Amino acid sequence: MKTLLILFLSVVLTGIISCNKAVEVTISDEEIQAYMSEEETLKRAMKKTSKDTRRLAKALESRDWIETEIWANELKQGIGVSCVNLYIKNHPGVSGEFLILSDRFYNASNRLILSCKKRDTEIADAQFGKMIKSCEACHEGYKKKDNNSSDR
Repeated sequence: MKTLLILFLSVVLTGIISCNKAVEVTISDEEIQAYMSEEETLKRAMKKTSKDTRRLAKALESRDWIETEIWANELKQGIGVSCVNLYIKNHPGVSGEFLILSDRFYNASNRLILSCKKRDTEIADAQFGKMIKSCEACHEGYKKKDNNSSDR
């Protein structure tokens, strides 16, 4: 997808910068919608992080420290950055509580990654538990708010 976007931008910029007549590019409504629908992108990101969470749980259970660190990093990036940023874009005026929960998740994922380097099962299990609790608290609070706002 990044490659397609880079290609698209390079074609557009080449047309703008070039002395030649710009080539008209036709983009379908579906293509525009696919790029512009951040709500859909958020749903896809959440679906991916759900799979990554299960993979992390399996890696942690089997004490595969390399896999645990890989999936913890994926989740930190997926939820801690992508999902949170997309949610904030889609829901202006997000409360401080949401940001606190996001911060808790991010901190727990960082501590989990550090515990992998030390191969500390006690800390790893505790930090994974904190990650899950922050996810549950966020989903519980914000799914209810989203459902209530769509009922209006």
